[in-house]
Amino acid sequence: MALAAEVTQIVCVRDTSGSLQSKYFTISGMGTDFEQNDYYVWIEVGGSGATDPAPGGTGIKVSVATDAAHSVVASAVSTALALKDDFSTGVSTATITVTNAVRGSVTDAADVNAGFTITTPTAGTGTKNSNYDYPENKLSWFINGENLAITTTKGTDSSSIHSKLGDLKAIDESVIEGIVIHYYAEPDALTSISTPNSGALDLDNSLHLYVVDYVKSRLFMDRAAQSNDAAVATTSLNLGNVHERKWKDALVKFGTRKREKVGGTRVLRPFDIR
Repeated sequence: MALAAEVTQIVCVRDTSGSLQSKYFTISGMGTDFEQNDYYVWIEVGGSGATDPAPGGTGIKVSVATDAAHSVVASAVSTALALKDDFSTGVSTATITVTNAVRGSVTDAADVNAGFTITTPTAGTGTKNSNYDYPENKLSWFINGENLAITTTKGTDSSSIHSKLGDLKAIDESVIEGIVIHYYAEPDALTSISTPNSGALDLDNSLHLYVVDYVKSRLFMDRAAQSNDAAVATTSLNLGNVHERKWKDALVKFGTRKREKVGGTRVLRPFDIR
């Protein structure tokens, strides 16, 4: 899942004889430490007489004149929010668009008693901490060439291939601070062809899939040599050549890469693309 910054739209209303006095709404930003910051935006009308509602979080005070038009209220609220590093804002008439500065999942903004219409066109995605308490039970990963794949078996009892429990599928969450993957060494050479789980081919990961082509090429060559049927022998020989060519192409493509992946714990951390 891709990371996304929360986008909030706020449609303000005008003040009528102090109707917005001490009224407020709530909104949350994501800090650069990937912790949610909670705010409440409250309104003072006419320069005095307002009472801070203090519902919790950081207060943002907005001052407007009595009977201020909805566009004036929107402009004042937008300016106050933009002073916080967690937000950038834009305003069009009575509508404010607030974009969180840092990507990540936060509590959606909500009107409390101001009478504003608040929606979330884009919900933020990304969590600091994984929702997997025991990732070793449900997550797996593999490397194919230069690509890292992370899969999960978490799901329901549904028959759908996208949610069925036990089936491999793409990981279902976005993690902000990166992913730590531990492994301790590349496997040793295969010790027994009859018990493949006791060992693994001591080759770079990028060549593992192409070993199948090498084995197929040898099997087809053997079949061509042993068959008394000319058609079978010719077909087997052609197939053997096809798989041998795939194996050799893979050696040219991946065989010269220098990799040091033996011993020690490794950490793979995606780029910070905020």
